[in-house]
Amino acid sequence: MPFFQPSPSDPFSPGKVFTFLFVMLGPLKVIGPFAAMTAGWDESLKRRLAFRAIAIAAIGSLAAVTLGAMLLENWGVSLGAILLTTGIVLFLVALQLVMQQYAPHHEVAKDAVHSSSPVATSSPSALAFAPLAFPTIVTPYGVALLILLVTMRAGRPAIILEIVGITALVLALDLVAMLTADRILTTRFVRPALVILGSVLSVLQIALGVQIIVESFPLLRVTTPVSG
Repeated sequence: MPFFQPSPSDPFSPGKVFTFLFVMLGPLKVIGPFAAMTAGWDESLKRRLAFRAIAIAAIGSLAAVTLGAMLLENWGVSLGAILLTTGIVLFLVALQLVMQQYAPHHEVAKDAVHSSSPVATSSPSALAFAPLAFPTIVTPYGVALLILLVTMRAGRPAIILEIVGITALVLALDLVAMLTADRILTTRFVRPALVILGSVLSVLQIALGVQIIVESFPLLRVTTPVSG
């Protein structure tokens, strides 16, 4: 069965949609960055940042999906094109995460310090939008997937509401992860488990990206020329 099937007779199951959104928008991507950018903060500030970021992520996702679906229709962008774009971005991001494991440790540490330095001087209000809500919680390829799901199910409000509900559930899990990030990371064996799970999900995302790319070809009507 194809990974993405635009036929109305074979809609996405709720389990599939939840799995895809959990991988692309889920809490495992949020725990580490949130704990790093709020290190030493008061608990009330952390809670305020978490709730504000989730609110921005929810509103921003709705706006991005609505605008994206409209632009797809107005610009004549095909489902195959957005599917291919989603696959390429997901593949490249996941591949970068996997390849970082093979980078020299001093380069990884240098990049981490460099990337965290602006965060230390930013206000909670600024952090809530970027980099926390976008692109940490709401990833570009996650938005692309949501646009694709909504566009493929245009005219079927019941399924679109189902997608909205699943997205809200994933964002709620993100909120819980941020509110308990310190507790999660200080619990014995949790940090190693998250590292292992993160590595597994990174490889899964690479495979997911490749599969999405492959299945975009029929929608793009890419064919192999037949030699005479």
